[in-house]
Amino acid sequence: MNSVSEISHNLRVLPCLSALGDEDLALIGGKAFAKKFAKNEVIFSESDTMKFFFVIRSGAIKLFKTSKEGREIVVKIMGPGEFSCCAPLYEDGRLFMNAVAIEDSVVVMIPADNFKEMLNSSISPMGLRIIAGLCNRIKYLSNLVEDLTFKDVEQRIILTLLRLAEGKSPEENIVTLAVTHQDIASMTGTVREVVSRTMAKFKKDGIITDSSTKGFKINKESLSHLLKRKYPSH
Repeated sequence: MNSVSEISHNLRVLPCLSALGDEDLALIGGKAFAKKFAKNEVIFSESDTMKFFFVIRSGAIKLFKTSKEGREIVVKIMGPGEFSCCAPLYEDGRLFMNAVAIEDSVVVMIPADNFKEMLNSSISPMGLRIIAGLCNRIKYLSNLVEDLTFKDVEQRIILTLLRLAEGKSPEENIVTLAVTHQDIASMTGTVREVVSRTMAKFKKDGIITDSSTKGFKINKESLSHLLKRKYPSH
């Protein structure tokens, strides 16, 4: 059940390992092990340090995110042959979501350090930079799902404006953004009229200036203070 050859066979489902020869795959399989999880047993929790990368041999695993108030959104139900995301390895090492077995399951666990070492040794520096960029995008999309599910419209608009401003000019406090109210509505899952009302309020408070059809200037510090004052648990 837990032989190196059988574990290696389970690992071959991973796209990044599928091209490896039997000998190389056996080296990785020698560091991996199969572990049983009972129904409702937690595999990992959001914000934990990523210690293992896993492949499901049997059973079912639920990936989900929770809000500070305890609300839950299910991201995916994983079955045999599916595997966990390795994006945290190339971010800050913190997991993006929770995982719990929803039925008795067997999971092949690969130590994260060994998995990353294997990738680093088999992929070119340019390839690693591409992987890191993709991992950053996965984290961004994970945070976007959380925002759309758990945060109200004004909070989503504030966070979106801060991300846009930070992405354009990390060192500057006053940043010009060339986006329309419809663009912001599309990014925050709302309608243009709601964005326009919110932006008018920000303009009245001096957070936004020089507003026109071509864009506006935003005061990142003032907007951050507003976020902390209205949403202290953020």
